[in-house]
Amino acid sequence: KIYRGKKMLINVDELVPQHIEKIYQTILKGAYINENSSKNGNSEMYNAIVSKENELRAYFRPLGYTLLRREGYYYFARDDASDGESALEQIVNYIEIANFLKTLDSNFSVGYRFMLTSMEHQLNRNLELEELASKMKDIRAGDNREFIQKIVDKLRKDGFVEETNTKSSEFIVLNSYEYIETFLGEVEIYE
Repeated sequence: KIYRGKKMLINVDELVPQHIEKIYQTILKGAYINENSSKNGNSEMYNAIVSKENELRAYFRPLGYTLLRREGYYYFARDDASDGESALEQIVNYIEIANFLKTLDSNFSVGYRFMLTSMEHQLNRNLELEELASKMKDIRAGDNREFIQKIVDKLRKDGFVEETNTKSSEFIVLNSYEYIETFLGEVEIYE
């Protein structure tokens, strides 16, 4: 089980064996590995990657993945650019969501905690938010509750938020949300 990378000999048995399969499964899903996540062993995987970052980067390179590190999270980029158009569409959708969330609360960022009900109440009372919501083409809902639920479900599915309290539907924004904020900071939104 020795892998010969371009410059490095890697003993796969030493590559955090208790985490390697889960890290690979995370790659396949296109998810993020967050330091501040308490779900699914995410923070343990994060620490495992930190301990063997260069070796893991070399290990995944021939599989077509590049391990990328940002402040408090890791993610994997595919080496081929075959799906560039859909990736761009997804980024545009996330910019719309991030703009909506920043309008909802200017403090919405990494580490922010929120409850679905409070987001819904704000949307019910704010005409500017309702207008933004009506312009979002990818999220269609029958009412404001469903609209908020769909946004949070998308963020959760893609690894940007996680539920911290199921009884009160409380969530935390994970470190990987910085990925979206980076794009939001680079664009100007015109009405």
